Amino acid sequence: MNKVLNISVGSLGVLYVLNDIFFRIMIGLYHRQGYTFQTADKIASSVNIFSIVVVITILLVLVGIFSIISNMILFARSNFILRVTMNATNILMPFLYDNRIWFLLYELLSCSLFFAYLYILSINHNNEDVEFNIF
Repeated sequence: MNKVLNISVGSLGVLYVLNDIFFRIMIGLYHRQGYTFQTADKIASSVNIFSIVVVITILLVLVGIFSIISNMILFARSNFILRVTMNATNILMPFLYDNRIWFLLYELLSCSLFFAYLYILSINHNNEDVEFNIF
């Protein structure tokens, strides 16, 4: 159950990042057509993308809280720090949103932590002895 929660949080985080990238691409395309940034933002926002972001945010926070509680209960399992860091960055992502370049780096960090977690899961899938290594 813990792995399912962690993968769900990571997947929702990647979905949030893809949604943000899609929104920025839409604004860029409208800007290239001659609209100002404010008008392009208004047109892109009229696509009703806001409701999708709200649903993803609510799911991300709820599943993330359950995942962190599950990780705290199963702290003796391997990659505890990676799991908790991945969940914390994904949960905080919607609340730290900004149109600056540092937020893109934060999104990149969030996705890279998730893909590192998936990579470690694929390596440790057949090795039962690694299950309770803390590091």
